[in-house]
Amino acid sequence: MSLWCIKQKQKNALRLELFNMKLSLLILMFCFPLVGFGYDLNEIRLEFYDAVRNEKAADKFYKKLKGENLNDPMLLAYFGSAEAVRAKHSWNPYNKVAYLKSGLKNLNNAVSAKPDNLEIRFLRFSLEHYIPSFLSMSDHLDTDKTHIVKLIEKRQLGLVDASLLKNIINFMKDTKRCNASEIAILDKAI
Repeated sequence: MSLWCIKQKQKNALRLELFNMKLSLLILMFCFPLVGFGYDLNEIRLEFYDAVRNEKAADKFYKKLKGENLNDPMLLAYFGSAEAVRAKHSWNPYNKVAYLKSGLKNLNNAVSAKPDNLEIRFLRFSLEHYIPSFLSMSDHLDTDKTHIVKLIEKRQLGLVDASLLKNIINFMKDTKRCNASEIAILDKAI
């Protein structure tokens, strides 16, 4: 066998090995997206709830997420929510509106990237629910409500566990934004 043939076989073997490595990486990225970005979603959820109640926790949560890779729509949604929570704790009206606009922009981008993600939709819905109507920034309430109910009805829950689902359902009912048929769907899902 000539030297040229041996080199060609070595190149082909190297190409095949490189292809297999790339394929394995893609499979890992799509099958285990949360592992690839180095964050614990349950920890993020808990920190978010603390941030809603506590200004120092909100600042810490925002800074933590700002340093993360925001290519993951779930992380981007929580980052947008963290920005909006900063608006809640800010005393400066200009900063309040700026934080809110930036947070909504990130939440909208997250919803655009993953429109059928229940948790991302819920984050935007819950934020817009609390925005005062005179600000005219709650453009997606009806759309998100309808989509959330549809996702729950179809049991397309994604990473939402039973406890979080129950909290989402209770919040949706407490907002008084759901009609009787939507409440029936939500009650059936509990």
